Amino acid sequence: MSPSIFFLSKRKYNFSSYSLNTGVDNIDNEFMNKSGNGNLSYIDVPVLLWYEINKVRLGVGPQVSFLTSSNLVFNGDQGDFTQNIKDNTNNIDYGIMASVGYELGKARKGKGIFIQAKYYQGFADIYNDQINTQSNQGSYFSIHLSLPFITDELADKNLHDN
Repeated sequence: MSPSIFFLSKRKYNFSSYSLNTGVDNIDNEFMNKSGNGNLSYIDVPVLLWYEINKVRLGVGPQVSFLTSSNLVFNGDQGDFTQNIKDNTNNIDYGIMASVGYELGKARKGKGIFIQAKYYQGFADIYNDQINTQSNQGSYFSIHLSLPFITDELADKNLHDN
């Protein structure tokens, strides 16, 4: 089992038609039925159970994500407008994470280059009813590449020199 914490997890999506709701008529009319982006920032805590076959690592387990920021960026004719919607976004997202990774040989007598693909499927709705009344669970696919720059020998040397 391998718990991790990712402090800078960002998720972005596009929307094609949404209306700004600030309560200021001039601004809301300018950004009615506009396209733009949704930006979410989380602290992710996946806890994966790993199984290794030769150089292939398979992992699966739950993930809990804690919201740090949420906003919509509307694309208007006169420029863009960013609206903070953290109050309309659920503070916790949870779901399941699956991962497959492969080690591409040994480098510098340390660990080899490691490539990993992850898929996350959320079970909780991201937005409350004011933003989206439909089911709006999050999901994402990511690819990670680890490059070994520090060998065990160099790490030991730096620890003993200080």
